[in-house]
Amino acid sequence: QHPERVVVVLDSLDEANINKDSLMWRFVRGKCEDLAEVNTIILSRPCEKVSLLAKKSVFQRRLEVVGFTEEKINEYVDAFFANDPSKSGSLRVALSSRPDVRSLMHSPLLATMVCRTYKVDGQLASTQTQLYESAVLAMLQQSTGKAGYAVPPSILGELRPLSVHFA
Repeated sequence: QHPERVVVVLDSLDEANINKDSLMWRFVRGKCEDLAEVNTIILSRPCEKVSLLAKKSVFQRRLEVVGFTEEKINEYVDAFFANDPSKSGSLRVALSSRPDVRSLMHSPLLATMVCRTYKVDGQLASTQTQLYESAVLAMLQQSTGKAGYAVPPSILGELRPLSVHFA
């Protein structure tokens, strides 16, 4: 009755199986009469399929979130360690020798995880899985107020197989 009050969110469009006969293709091209008036937000990583689809879409705006620039990464690290400039400097040095971890710093969420785990561990994680595990432990330590908090090994063992889905 009031399509202008409806918001459709299409998340991870880059992961969808879209072909020219699909409902998704028709929707994005504005060919679905029933959905023509709804507000739509499409979230996607940049990729060729989404770029081609966007060129043929009827949507009014396109917004690209690019994350932190190199300059903003440095500003973020400095702000995170504002009370400990030596830690900021040592993290910057560590990041300069680890381009794999440095590339994660473009994402604000991952930058927070890297800084938080560096603050607790004093070193960079060697894998993304280790980064996620360290970030969870750092958050648990912060929320429980217990330094050195450790997740029981039985729980880590149960959760470890899930980590491959997030790496």
